[in-house]
Amino acid sequence: MPPPHVALLPAGAADDPGVVDGLTDLINSAYAAGEDGLWTAGWVRVVPAEVAAAIRAGGMLVARAGRRIVGCGQLRPLDGATAELGLVSADPEHWGAGVGRALVRAAEDLARSRDVAALQLDLLVPRGWVHPDKDRLRAWYDRLGYRVVRTAPFDEVAAHAASQLATPCQFLVFRKSLADPPAP
Repeated sequence: MPPPHVALLPAGAADDPGVVDGLTDLINSAYAAGEDGLWTAGWVRVVPAEVAAAIRAGGMLVARAGRRIVGCGQLRPLDGATAELGLVSADPEHWGAGVGRALVRAAEDLARSRDVAALQLDLLVPRGWVHPDKDRLRAWYDRLGYRVVRTAPFDEVAAHAASQLATPCQFLVFRKSLADPPAP
């Protein structure tokens, strides 16, 4: 597969149910596969209204292979110097095909163009045991130059979802200075 093309969705795409529903399904399938065993049955990561709001906010990146959307990520400001990259999702059928790397690279470029000094990522991990997909993601973030700057209790980041956890979890908060060279 050729490298995916990544672009920022225009805010008006939030009014297209096909785009919103497609991204919602993509995000939920990627998180269901990558967080298996962390959540109770029936849990979903996002609903269409949340995806539409993310698009309207002007930070939803999509990766396409041809005309098909195969990944996405949301860039949103945290403060004047830091932005967060969240909802990073790749179609599980395209894991290992460069979708995630292309999304991170595009998010870093977009953040730099917005004069953001650092990019932050949160990674949900179980407490007391190692989840293989989370361990793989942690190593991948390290290779991209992101470093764990702290561990955050689950309730600090996502208290609203605590009742849906199947096992105790916490967040690893990663950060990368955008003065560093772009991700390879």
